[in-house]
Amino acid sequence: MEFFDCNVRIGPISSPPPVVPPYECGDIVQELSEAGINTALVYHSWAEEWSVARGNEKLLEEIAGYEQLYPCFVALPAATGEMQPPGELAAMARELHGAVRVYPQLHNFELVDWCCGSLLGALAEAGVPLLVEMQQTTWLQVEQVLAEYCSLPVIILDAGYRINRRIFPLWERHDNLYLEHNTYKPFWGIEDVCARFGPQRLIFGTNFPVHTLGSAISPLTYSELSDGDKQLIATGNLRQLLGLEGR
Repeated sequence: MEFFDCNVRIGPISSPPPVVPPYECGDIVQELSEAGINTALVYHSWAEEWSVARGNEKLLEEIAGYEQLYPCFVALPAATGEMQPPGELAAMARELHGAVRVYPQLHNFELVDWCCGSLLGALAEAGVPLLVEMQQTTWLQVEQVLAEYCSLPVIILDAGYRINRRIFPLWERHDNLYLEHNTYKPFWGIEDVCARFGPQRLIFGTNFPVHTLGSAISPLTYSELSDGDKQLIATGNLRQLLGLEGR
């Protein structure tokens, strides 16, 4: 089974744990390869912790030459002019088969139309996936984005496992909502989602190097899903969202 990881970080962090995780591209690629992960969508720690614009530039510098790594740019609202215009960012992300992620809580903005409308609109028009950790927003804001930008694929990261009463109603109403499977671990949870809504709703992600790779690989590998459904979650769904089908 091939794996395409939607959630990998490169670059050093300001407060590393006692055991410093790998952060150089070469080390990251080696760790992923040893675990059987062929391809990854990666973002740079500078864009999260320091400068979004410089972090995105550094990301492109670091992944140059690594064909198995695709860029996940970090974005801000357009009003302050701290980075390139949303249309340019969306076009670049689409051309490079990449995505965009946001940190509303950490970067002090709201994931709503009055604050991020031009960004969300540009991503929706280009069909560029938007990734966001649930600790960075609210389910109410997620629902508003899904409803107002129905052509924008939204991938929820690090949502935990007690989310069924919120995400199931959203899945019933919105086709553009996806969930990183890594932290969604209720008993028979993956199987239940696929039976109710189909395997197209789940995206493989590890949040490496924050989390270990095996904790994401094992639940999918040993699930009771068909091989075809497993492969859709492991790589097919993300490849389709990034426009990589047939490549």
